[in-house]
Amino acid sequence: MRETTKPATEKEESKKIALVTGANSGMGKATAAALADLGFQVVMLCRNKARAEAAKKELEQVAGRALHLMLCDLASMNDIRKFTDEFKSIFPRLDVLVNNAGVISLKRRLTKDGLEEQFGVNHIGHFLLTLRLIDIMKPGTRIVVVASGAHKIGRIHFNDINLKWGYNAVTAYSQ
Repeated sequence: MRETTKPATEKEESKKIALVTGANSGMGKATAAALADLGFQVVMLCRNKARAEAAKKELEQVAGRALHLMLCDLASMNDIRKFTDEFKSIFPRLDVLVNNAGVISLKRRLTKDGLEEQFGVNHIGHFLLTLRLIDIMKPGTRIVVVASGAHKIGRIHFNDINLKWGYNAVTAYSQ
């Protein structure tokens, strides 16, 4: 399931390590490229293997980029646990974590763990990912959380966190 190996060279091992979720498109892909251009080893954390491989291939057209691809579905706590265990077996530390991946859905869907999908992926998935990687983050590690301005119109529905009643995409996404 995973697509990476240990860094190939001693030079690569000395590079700072960045993990970018949702690195196969949009801001995640641009962030992965920018960090690689700054000399980071970048782990592209993606859900869809085909789209991830295409993005990695495109980004590798620039010489000198150290890119690694790993797969994980942030809608699955079990998958996140497996991913973080594997990440820590390959990489000794994490210098930058960019929590970028996100979903928006017109229809109410649940994660594998029974959470409303947007809440589960956009918040809980990243929270668990961060929590499970924090032990390999040293002082100076940066955690970047990418979000939209939708929070300005939203509120957390504590009495119906999974939005079983009155679901709509904007309510779910802004929560």
